[in-house]
Amino acid sequence: MISILKYGVDASLRLDLSPEALVTDCAAPPGMDDSDTVSAAAQATQTPLDFPPLRQATVPGDHVVIALGPAVPQAADVVSAIVTELLCGGAAAEDVTVLQASGSTALYPSADGLKRNLDPRKRLPPELRDAVQLATHDPAHRNGLSYLAADSQGLPIYLNRLLCDADLVIPVGCLRLDDPAHRNGSTGIWNDTIYPTFSDLATLDHFAPNGVPLTAGQIAHRHRQVDQVAWLLGVQITAQVVPAAGDKTLRVFAGIPEAVFRQGRAVCQSAWERKVPRRASLVVAGVGGGSVQQTWMNVGRALEAALRVAIDGGAIVLCTELDEPLGPALKLLAHSTDTAATQMRLRKQRSADASLARLLAESLEHVTVYLLSDLTEEVVSPLGFAHVNDAAEIVRLATHYDSCILLPDAQHVWPTVEGEEPYMAASEH
Repeated sequence: MISILKYGVDASLRLDLSPEALVTDCAAPPGMDDSDTVSAAAQATQTPLDFPPLRQATVPGDHVVIALGPAVPQAADVVSAIVTELLCGGAAAEDVTVLQASGSTALYPSADGLKRNLDPRKRLPPELRDAVQLATHDPAHRNGLSYLAADSQGLPIYLNRLLCDADLVIPVGCLRLDDPAHRNGSTGIWNDTIYPTFSDLATLDHFAPNGVPLTAGQIAHRHRQVDQVAWLLGVQITAQVVPAAGDKTLRVFAGIPEAVFRQGRAVCQSAWERKVPRRASLVVAGVGGGSVQQTWMNVGRALEAALRVAIDGGAIVLCTELDEPLGPALKLLAHSTDTAATQMRLRKQRSADASLARLLAESLEHVTVYLLSDLTEEVVSPLGFAHVNDAAEIVRLATHYDSCILLPDAQHVWPTVEGEEPYMAASEH
């Protein structure tokens, strides 16, 4: 029985598994093509949830900022629909700015074989593309930040100056099920599309994860902080994308935050929560999509998903096209000689890769983790991964295990085992 797991842009893995060995294939929901995504986004902005049509939210002369969060699937299609609707309301293209999150200038292969930045305005007609402004947030550029207000503790809140000066801010983000609120069964009405994404370095460092998971009280406090900033900024409408397989979109929602996140989360749960009948000795997890998806953060999400359904003593294979450099926490892990001391240092480390470093260090006590990537063995092996040269090695590896679970687009999927406590990972037994 041939099972195919897709990963990366268009790579795939063909596994010949017996029906008895394949526990389940957590197939990812297919997404829309570009034209359908533009239509879906247009429909969402023309009939927003609990909000008037977007074209009624502006008057000529208004400055509008579309705050584009990181890794939004088919972002250019969503931006195109929003800009078109704004222009129908009388906004001038020159008064519209697309503000990208820091680090959003991912490189993509172009027709001439070179790698170029993906322009989120690329779906607009040429005359509009040249008129709509494009900016990228730089948290270290002090002159690019503005003081918004003081928080509940009297500390200053700084945001990108374009957001503070705008007459209308439209956050555009990607909904996921892997946030701490979902782990604890709660549902916040906002996410970090605006804050801390477009804040200063000190705030980003404060919000960066470390090696210690947040408590329920800390999560609630951060939700209140994020909600407060959105309220202070006067954000009334947001657009959020529910991801599908690869870099595709399943649904687009627009409207007031409460309604968007309520309905969007329900769709996310239906699309990405998976029940498996039992754990497997081998879990093969793929990270689907292009450069914006091939990150250490998504490797961490895929690893966590796989740990939830792998047996103790089993193996996990992560199939990626990752070529991202190591962050500070992973570098610390790679140069570790004392496991206990490293664990203590990771608990204090604040960086985007801190959670992955902690999770990897803990998981290697329970499972073997293989990594297929575009990184060299010299980079991968010191982290504790078993380096995989090519897909053929995984095919041979699979013959040594009596049960297997496939997790395509594992950076999005949220698997649980029937009969177990919700969201229990293998390392939590």
